[in-house]
Amino acid sequence: MNSFICNFKKQYKKVVFELLVFVMLLLLFDRLFFLLIKEMESAFYRQNTTYSLKDKFAMISKKSDYKILILGSSHTYDGIHPFYFWNLLGIRAFKEAFIGKGPMYNYYFYQEYKKHMGIPRMVIYGVDYFMYNITSSRSWMQRFNVDVIDSLYYDRGISMLLANKNKIDNFLNSMLNNLQKNLNRVEHSQIEQNHVLMENYLGLVNMGDVVSQEPPEYDKFFFFSYPGQEGVYFSRLMEELHRDQVTVLLVSLPEYEGTYRSNKFHRQFLRAFKLYQRKFANIHFLNYNSFKKFDLKNTEYFIDGGYGKTNSHLSRAGAKILNRMLIEDLSKYLSGNEIKKRK
Repeated sequence: MNSFICNFKKQYKKVVFELLVFVMLLLLFDRLFFLLIKEMESAFYRQNTTYSLKDKFAMISKKSDYKILILGSSHTYDGIHPFYFWNLLGIRAFKEAFIGKGPMYNYYFYQEYKKHMGIPRMVIYGVDYFMYNITSSRSWMQRFNVDVIDSLYYDRGISMLLANKNKIDNFLNSMLNNLQKNLNRVEHSQIEQNHVLMENYLGLVNMGDVVSQEPPEYDKFFFFSYPGQEGVYFSRLMEELHRDQVTVLLVSLPEYEGTYRSNKFHRQFLRAFKLYQRKFANIHFLNYNSFKKFDLKNTEYFIDGGYGKTNSHLSRAGAKILNRMLIEDLSKYLSGNEIKKRK
């Protein structure tokens, strides 16, 4: 009996030991494979982010001429244009708005902007219905301190692969999308990195693709409340702009009627961003996404959007109208000696 118990204990200890070794090897493999993917990801994004912000700022000779900084996502890229600011007000505006530039990107970008360009007189930030659900593209974040960004970007867990599954999937999708680049994407990437091209960009021409027929049923989408994915960085940026005494205009851009009705919780959206206006005296909220302010039913003013579609971008014709409205309102927040000319 004692011999049986002794053998059982030996076998038990052996099994436990082997199990522990297996778990340790599994965790070691998990970490090593994760580090390999992380290095591949960093190398991929370094290769596909072909220029630094320092290079971008170096292209500008008279940095003091730039009084306005424009931030936002693709909606702002297609909707708000520095061309009109210069032609109608005689004020230079630096636009840093593009696909994949969310609150986290804009927060870190502002730190670099201050170093190279100085504190702006005004920041115009295009706020979207899905603002708190936007995640900044890894390729854009690669412009900043990689070690700092990595510590913010990656989640920790017993298994690093499982904890970061979504991010790894996004990386794989980015690799596939990179293989399928089209000429249009290359053209817009060139605009994004060249401030001269950006200052002359007026948006895309409507191609008649917007579907105006309302279907019997269509998807409706919730408003993602604070903090969402990166809302904390949006708040940090607003607080920093307040400390820097920068006038901030939070701008809700128009979206086509079908998208407007699909994104149905507009009251929550308005409350969320009017909160900053109530909290900080330097922040103002301008809502152009309203039937009273803008013709949301006119398909000529949009390049996409529709019932059951979350996104809607302004066409060149729609952007022209919006920018004239915005500049009219902008004059209320600028002194007379800052406005050089009008046409």
